[in-house]
Amino acid sequence: MTATTAPDFRVLRTDVPRLDAGPGTTFELLVLAADGPRCTGIELRTGVLVRSWAPVAPEQRLRPYDVVEVTVGDDADHLPDPAAPEALALSEPPEPVGRLRGRRVERLLRPLVHPAGAPLLSSHGPTVPFWERRRDHPSAALVEPTEPVVVVRDGTYLGCRFSWQDKPRELPCLDRYLAAAMDREGLRRRSLEPRGRLLVALTPPIDGHCHKVVEGVLPRP
Repeated sequence: MTATTAPDFRVLRTDVPRLDAGPGTTFELLVLAADGPRCTGIELRTGVLVRSWAPVAPEQRLRPYDVVEVTVGDDADHLPDPAAPEALALSEPPEPVGRLRGRRVERLLRPLVHPAGAPLLSSHGPTVPFWERRRDHPSAALVEPTEPVVVVRDGTYLGCRFSWQDKPRELPCLDRYLAAAMDREGLRRRSLEPRGRLLVALTPPIDGHCHKVVEGVLPRP
């Protein structure tokens, strides 16, 4: 990648820390979930959650806990949901530079786990009206259910069932690698271990509503 300006790693102080990174800023992300031009990860120096969109998808498939270098762009048209406080537009696709495992990954994940007693992404329902979105409320979070997670496959649909605030939930799951693995094994149902983590996020507006989905099912670091 070409040389860029020095990063400004100030963190925006709202309810949830945000990365203040202007066009040309380059930094490294620990990948949590990636699909096409979208890459959600943790900025390594600040521990801040970032949802990034590039003009095109990277050539190399990205997996959880890959480390990628990204550069902030100046074209907000790449952002399908500019209301997401974690959203950043990139000037080019993420570039893989390494991989992390073990305790360092756990130290980065632990502070981002969603409070168990709080409504999922600040609301109780499966969707959030776009006009009620607030910049001081997160659009993505790590969720750690206390009971096993069950992933179900029905045709092209992949669903993630788990308990939250003592109530059963089911959200669409966008983890295409998990879907492909289940297809290879001929599975239509898979139970995951307790204390597994899900990356839950809001979709861009669909008919005026942002839907809660599971962007990724995270393996143990």
